[in-house]
Amino acid sequence: MKKQGRLILVIVLLLIVVIFSWLNVRNVTVSFGFTEVTMPLVVLLVLAVLIGAVIAAALSVSTIMSQKKKIDELEKSLKANRTMRRTDTSTISKK
Repeated sequence: MKKQGRLILVIVLLLIVVIFSWLNVRNVTVSFGFTEVTMPLVVLLVLAVLIGAVIAAALSVSTIMSQKKKIDELEKSLKANRTMRRTDTSTISKK
C-alpha cells in the first residue's frame, strides 16, 4: 500500500510538472551583463532550481562533515569510558 501511495504521488507530481512546462514555453531573454541568452521560461526555471539545489547541497556538506567528526569523537570517548568502567569493575571485585 505504501508503494502504491508513492507511485500515485510521483504520477501527480509529474503531471504538475508537465502542465507547468506546457504553460511556460514562451521564450525569455536573460541578461548576464556581458551577454544575453534567450531560452524557454521553463528551462530557465528548471536551471534556477537545479543551481539552488547544488548550492544548498554544497553548503550542507560542511555541516554534515562536522557532525560526522563530532560523532566519531563522541564514539571514541564512549568507548574509552566503557573500557574504564570495565577496568574499575574488575579492580573492585578483586579487592
